[in-house]
Amino acid sequence: MPDEKLFLSEIQSDSADARFAAWRRAGEEAASAIPQLGKLAASDKPGVAKAAQEALSTMTHAVGKDPKAAKRPAVVKGLLELTGAAYALPVRVHALRLLSGIAGEESVAAIAREIHNPELREEVVYCLERIPGPASIQTLIKSYPEAKEEFKPRFLAAFGHRKAAEAMDLGVQAMSSPNKEIAMAGLKALARIGRKPATLPGLPDVASLTEWEKIERADSLLRYADEQAKVGNLADAMNIYRSALERPEEHWQCAGVIGLAKLGTPEAAAAILPKLKSDNRKVRLTAERAWKGMAG
Repeated sequence: MPDEKLFLSEIQSDSADARFAAWRRAGEEAASAIPQLGKLAASDKPGVAKAAQEALSTMTHAVGKDPKAAKRPAVVKGLLELTGAAYALPVRVHALRLLSGIAGEESVAAIAREIHNPELREEVVYCLERIPGPASIQTLIKSYPEAKEEFKPRFLAAFGHRKAAEAMDLGVQAMSSPNKEIAMAGLKALARIGRKPATLPGLPDVASLTEWEKIERADSLLRYADEQAKVGNLADAMNIYRSALERPEEHWQCAGVIGLAKLGTPEAAAAILPKLKSDNRKVRLTAERAWKGMAG
């Protein structure tokens, strides 16, 4: 039977070997040790702090393998305690990162308490983003209006990563923002979500974008086109792929050809046909492969 007192003693040992052995077996220890591990993780002794942090990770991974693990609720409860103000900031950050792998919907409200804390908001959003189910997305949606302007793109990224159709309207609104970063984040979110809004918003003005942002803009449009093609909205997908063909850059032309080939329609084949005679070798070869693939 695990001896919690001995375990915590070894985590604090002057012997690196003893600390290592203790954290390696932490998955066997009771979750009741978590609050003390949280305090030790902030120790001014680097070896002790490292051992405590690793012990918390080991405990988490031990229950993370099995959603029905008997100790899982207790470990989640212990980690939630570590997110509180009584613990050092690095410990709170570490606890939120660990919770992102094992917390469920019942923990969403507790995790979201610090969603507007500048020191923790990144970890909170990351954690909520990874918790499956509607509660986490609804919490992010409700929290979005109160988020600081500079942090709204992170919320929008979470909506995109989750393909949250419920947040589509927020992505559309963001695209109309005078804040370029928010507008671009809205575009990327909408592209990942992949649903066609009732009213298509305007796109961020190319002239105002950096070279990298121009790439992100074009990439998002192609991603959106791919999603539209999957659901049978071939007309919108076709228009975007055609626009890629008209770009001077070879990689966008190639992307347009590949997208059109996936549509497999006579109209798509007709759009690809001129690229079989392209002066650019890569574009020409891409078109030839696409043409053969469609013929086959």
